[in-house]
Amino acid sequence: MANPATEDQRTLRGEVRLSGVGLHSGEMCEIIVRPAYVNAGITFIRDSVIIPAIAGNVVGTSRGATIGLGGVRIMTIEHLMAALRGCGVDNAQVEVIGSEIPALDGSAKPFVEAFESIGTESQGKARRRYLLRKPVWAMKNGGYILASPSESFSITYIMRYDHPMIGSQTIDFVFEESLFQREIAPARTFVLYEEVASLLTQRLAQGGSISNTIVVWQDHFSCELGFPDELVRHKALDTVGDLALLGGWLCADVVAVKSGHALNVQLAKMISEMAVCDGWEDSVYA
Repeated sequence: MANPATEDQRTLRGEVRLSGVGLHSGEMCEIIVRPAYVNAGITFIRDSVIIPAIAGNVVGTSRGATIGLGGVRIMTIEHLMAALRGCGVDNAQVEVIGSEIPALDGSAKPFVEAFESIGTESQGKARRRYLLRKPVWAMKNGGYILASPSESFSITYIMRYDHPMIGSQTIDFVFEESLFQREIAPARTFVLYEEVASLLTQRLAQGGSISNTIVVWQDHFSCELGFPDELVRHKALDTVGDLALLGGWLCADVVAVKSGHALNVQLAKMISEMAVCDGWEDSVYA
């Protein structure tokens, strides 16, 4: 199996448009994803403000990753970022009309399907790789995420909920595009029924519904699961999207235990701050 980090950079062959309600804002939002030139990375644009999709521009991690610059914010970018990574897209510009990325069905699958429908093309320039010389980790409130040196990218995610419908779940996979698209991208976001009122009070989940979120009651789910372990698969999806905010291809074995957006982004920031860049092709960490 080829290591995607050793391949050339890729961009989309054309333009993709997607629209729908924002999960937290409840507003109708639209994105236009366009090809971008080599070394451009993933950038977002809203109200003429260009925001590079890097961990340093994350301004919020409550129930999603929010990036911002100059007072302009874009919420819930993690599923789109995971889809771009999962389709091997290094360079793209995402124009956002609204305050948030559309929730669609609550997974990365609709984004993946849109990107796959037009395809990608090589740009003849090696990808930027993030290599580790030693383990890097972040921990808080009983959760942690650890990245260890590796030539490939793998994720082991362990989740534990004191809840009769969830309990302990684990997923372990070596990242490969077709596997991600088939086994991880379709996993939908979820929420405990007991959390809904609090989220609404915080003006979050304003656009949440059973069409884009799995609601977990004490004795049942709001819909049939796509996978028996769909919830932990979604946690892995979020981890892929959050770590894509490094702005390059991470080569590491990642172990996450009860980690969420805050810890994932903290790890990405730590790795970025430790980086010693050796040209575009490699970033090596002390």
